[in-house]
Amino acid sequence: MDQDTRIICDFLSNINLPYKLCPIAGKCFLPGLQINYGVLHIDIDKLVCAGDILHEAGHIAVCEPIYRDQLHQDVYKNGLKNGREKQAMEGEEMAATAWSVAAIWHIGLPIDLIFPENTYQGMQQSLKENFENGGVFGDPLLTAWDMTCPEKGFPKMTNWVREIRWVTELPQQLAEA
Repeated sequence: MDQDTRIICDFLSNINLPYKLCPIAGKCFLPGLQINYGVLHIDIDKLVCAGDILHEAGHIAVCEPIYRDQLHQDVYKNGLKNGREKQAMEGEEMAATAWSVAAIWHIGLPIDLIFPENTYQGMQQSLKENFENGGVFGDPLLTAWDMTCPEKGFPKMTNWVREIRWVTELPQQLAEA
């Protein structure tokens, strides 16, 4: 395991984000990475970029808590099958990107690990520059979910794993009305 991967895995352990180092068979969205029912599986032998670990971990970290253990393989396809709203999952995609940037800066590794060449449908340089110049992309959601530091804001985080639901439950008497 290379040093960047070790640093990232230590970070995941420190924030109690579930992962497992193991072989992965079959197709993966990102080489060497697969989410299996809320646990990030990492195949070190197939992993291409250590920063990809943080983006996939970000999906688990920012997912609505009640759906986290349902994240499995193709998180969008399976999410829609499980009744998740497309808009919520698209918001979580943006938040996972911001989360991975906050994480990479927190652990002191270069942002280029998050945005390697020829990724994000060719938008990696634009996204990288956006974050480096203080732009907002996904981080307002992290703030709405009480994950960023209230005093310092993004990229300083106070909660690395989302605990707040996007929609609050109605009191029973209003739900019955």
